Amino acid sequence: MPLRVTILGSGTIIPSNKRKAAGLLIETPEVSYLFDCGPGTLDTLERIGRSFGCIRIIFLTHYHADHTLDIGRLLSVLNNEHFSGPRGDITIAGPHGLSDFIDGWNRLYRSTISKRAHIDTMEIGSGRVRCDGAAGVAAVEVDHGNGSALAYRVDNGGASVVYTGDTSYTESLVDFAGGADLLIAECSFPDDHPVEGHMTPSDVARLASRSSVARVVLTHLYPVFGDSDPAGAASKGIAVPVSSAEDGMVIELQ
Repeated sequence: MPLRVTILGSGTIIPSNKRKAAGLLIETPEVSYLFDCGPGTLDTLERIGRSFGCIRIIFLTHYHADHTLDIGRLLSVLNNEHFSGPRGDITIAGPHGLSDFIDGWNRLYRSTISKRAHIDTMEIGSGRVRCDGAAGVAAVEVDHGNGSALAYRVDNGGASVVYTGDTSYTESLVDFAGGADLLIAECSFPDDHPVEGHMTPSDVARLASRSSVARVVLTHLYPVFGDSDPAGAASKGIAVPVSSAEDGMVIELQ
């Protein structure tokens, strides 16, 4: 198992019985990485048997609520005297603004100030950001409005996954995603309802084609899609399989 990918949340900030907000777990035999931590992420980890208390590394794509609300909850529960799970060092990494983001939680809720676990914060930009044995994590800056935002790539044992986070079509993603086995791409809105800072099915198709990825999974799907088929729309004109993410979906790459 060079890489095991679990979609924890394939939706947005809009409540849904079908899709929780953004969360992605990528596991190698040596290490587990959590990407984004939207509302409900910690409960989902418990439900699939991957205790949040065992997560040591969290990468945030940006600081919007649908990608980060469970960070405040995590910081609080690690301080709770009734939590008996692991309290080892935790690294939270993200784009510029991470220190202000954590400080904001601490100003709002004194319970988030670290008392029982050691929290390291790491502001990062484009480039290789972490190496854990055979596994490597790289980041690239993307375009999601005025704030800083990152996409991530994980490589391990010849297998590779790219997670775009929230972004419009961005040229920097083409080389960054080049040859990846799996592209997990945000696809927030239909082609007839584009929204700045996000991708549509045709945007994802363009990215997948130019980056020569082997497989595409669409995530961050807004309810505006209704009963339409975003995967079908994104697959037009490209020769690789495209599917829509579902919460709980597991993909293993060898």
